[in-house]
Amino acid sequence: MKNKFRSSTALAVAIGVGIGATAFAAKPPDCWMTGGGSIFDTDLTVEYTGRSTHGFVLHCDTRNPNNLQINWEGNKFHLTNLAAADCPDTAGITPNPPDAEFDTFIGWGEGKLNGRPGASISFIFTDAGEPGIADTAQITIRDPSGEQVLSISGPLT
Repeated sequence: MKNKFRSSTALAVAIGVGIGATAFAAKPPDCWMTGGGSIFDTDLTVEYTGRSTHGFVLHCDTRNPNNLQINWEGNKFHLTNLAAADCPDTAGITPNPPDAEFDTFIGWGEGKLNGRPGASISFIFTDAGEPGIADTAQITIRDPSGEQVLSISGPLT
């Protein structure tokens, strides 16, 4: 994954819904992360075990365009609205290269599940620099009725 951040000044605080009672610190417009990959989750305690793929370009201030697509087992989620985001610098993760002042993207939003609107997603992506072998993702998707249809986490391949 790659991330970009041109200023270290937090501008505002917005409250995020969907990842607990987390307060999100909004970042300047130049803060964004892009990436993608696969997660192979073999933990039998999660909702789904197997492979999921994803690709994204996400802005920390939630301005458009924000793109996120998750595919798994014949299903597809497409983000239509990034409702909340935070881009902290997590201790122990060094996203170099490229040089960046943040390494973690935490977000929540709404989207379409298999073309049907009203689904939601919460996610955390980490960027540990190139070549990307230490990057991770945590993704939870709920259908329009609120039922969890995907919960997967792990290192990216």
